[in-house]
Amino acid sequence: MAITTITITSASATLSSSCSSESIMEDNIQRAEKIIHKWKIDGHSHSTFVSIFHKNNTTEATIFLNSVLTLQRAMHFLSSNDKKSSNLSIAQRSMQIAMKRLEKEFHQLLLDYNHNRQHFISISNLRLIAQTMISCGYAKECISVYKITRKSKIDEALYHLGILQYKHSHIKKMITAPDLQNHVKIWLNAFQIAIKTVFHEEKFLCDHVFSSYPTIRNLCFTNSTKEGALNLFTFPDLIVAICKRLKSDTLFVKMDLYNSISDQRPEIDSLFSHESISSVKLQAESCLHKLGDSVRTSAVLRRSELLASHLIHC
Repeated sequence: MAITTITITSASATLSSSCSSESIMEDNIQRAEKIIHKWKIDGHSHSTFVSIFHKNNTTEATIFLNSVLTLQRAMHFLSSNDKKSSNLSIAQRSMQIAMKRLEKEFHQLLLDYNHNRQHFISISNLRLIAQTMISCGYAKECISVYKITRKSKIDEALYHLGILQYKHSHIKKMITAPDLQNHVKIWLNAFQIAIKTVFHEEKFLCDHVFSSYPTIRNLCFTNSTKEGALNLFTFPDLIVAICKRLKSDTLFVKMDLYNSISDQRPEIDSLFSHESISSVKLQAESCLHKLGDSVRTSAVLRRSELLASHLIHC
């Protein structure tokens, strides 16, 4: 009889504990829902976007992020204990609203980011948003927002430096034009800034925003820079290929290109060392090899021409 009493008491205590936990979770969901819905993004509204990550007041952002994490814990509890609970559906809808808000905040902060000391708070906020989205199972959305936003910024920066989408026909016209040297000077200057500033600062941003997630960090840097970096090396690559066919005298142009890439080789190797973006490093190596061979060939031809000219005059 005593055993039966103990069993009933134990079962009663377990049921009471379960009900109590569910009640706590329900309260947590309701409180989180209230805060999250306060910052719901209305897709039909044309009002100016107001960030909750305002540099002079981080209280609202802290409350919002804590509410999202509370909601995530409640969802985890309900998923493990009562998958049919109506509160789980409510929590899932609130989570979707919260993620839409964080996607917008992430996009805006990435769009406004500039690499200077005034924006170090900015990096902290970006890291918090990324950590929250990833921990809530929205890593894919976080990566997508980063790629779309930062790739457009990188492409824009390269364009303003004078880097174009180089085509064979474009380079061919450039080589036969009298202002070839000016085009090369533009590329040489843009190349230095792209490596030392544009790509270097993007690596800095990725390393700090995704410091806890090495795989995502490398993927985001690859997504935002790979296309622009590969296109950057298309210029010297096409110069060598077209000059070889036209037998154009561009010895000093090719020497300038070779020296510039060679000088930046350590930085290139460091920036593009990961396997996901190593094709950029391989492209740089290929350019150096082709330029080196072309310079040596052109130098031999020039010496032969000078020697022949000297013999004729003699």
